[in-house]
Formats: sequence, C-alpha cells, structure tokens
Amino acid sequence: MKIFRKLLAPVALLCSVIFCCGYHSCDHEEVNLYMDPDNWEEMQLPPKNVVSIHEVIRPKKGDSIERTVASYFGGDVTINSIQLLDSSEIKYIQPIPIPGDQGFYNLRFDLTDRGHKLWINLSVQHKGQQLAFVIDGTVYRGFVPRQIADDALSVIVDGPFDQATAMALQNNSKYNYFKMRK
Repeated sequence: MKIFRKLLAPVALLCSVIFCCGYHSCDHEEVNLYMDPDNWEEMQLPPKNVVSIHEVIRPKKGDSIERTVASYFGGDVTINSIQLLDSSEIKYIQPIPIPGDQGFYNLRFDLTDRGHKLWINLSVQHKGQQLAFVIDGTVYRGFVPRQIADDALSVIVDGPFDQATAMALQNNSKYNYFKMRK
C-alpha cells in the first residue's frame, strides 16, 4: 500500500502532462465543440450534407467500382465509387456569390494539407473533365476542377449552387469535418 501511495503523485503528474500535451496538439475548436454540454445531442447525430467528389464514368464499363446514383435533377449518373475527395478533408465551405447571377453561388473549400494534395492530384488527372459533385450520395451537379497553386489551402468549385444548398453546405461543413476525421 505504501508503494501505491508513493507512485500515485508521479503517475497523476504524468497523466496530467500527457493530457495537457495532447490537448495543445489538437484543435481547440473541436475540443470545445465536443465538450460543450449544449452540443451533446447535436454531436450524436450523423453528418448531413456530406460532400464527396467522384469521377463520372461515360460510357459504363461494367467495372466493380462503378455505381449508378440518382441525380438531384432527375436521371441517373454512373460514377466511380471511390471518392477523390470528401468532407473529412474540407475544413470549411464558404459560398461566394456569382456576379450577375443573384441567388447562386460558387463554393470555396478550405482544405486540410491532405485535402490540398488530393485536390492537386484530381485536378491534374481530370484536367478539363467533368467530375460529379455528390451531396449525401446524390449527384448535385458536374463541374470541372480548377488548378490550384502548391501553397494554396483553398479552392473554388464553380457553381451555380442555389442559395439553400450553398448555405446548408456552409452550415454543416465544420461539423462534418469534425465528425468524419479519421
């Protein structure tokens, strides 16, 4: 019992140091989001308005990685089921109004370092090709990816995205990023 009492203080100190170092190395906003009792119920909900970007397959090849999904505006689209980028790599989505097209937006993605590398890869591999912008498993629209500089951590996805969709993506982007991080 005396050995336990002698070791208790150093072990408690060691645990405190480990906790503090771990706390400082993580995202404070995420810790606050998870630890706030007012957010408890919300943090238990599944992510919504989850974004993923996929290669569009034309014509169908019959590969096992192909998947046919519904489109928001009717019809089906065949995509590669392996996503090129998703909400776990998008820290924040900001709608940017399209000049002369009131109520419609482009989107600015603030990406993680890994997301930045994935974007460079997809924009080079699929230069000039339509990719599928998928929200919650349904194709919202096609777009051609813009090239970005090596030091840029944000990218513009050309719309048009209607106001309701753009605002829903913005409102859920931080939550999805925190929920989906690996």
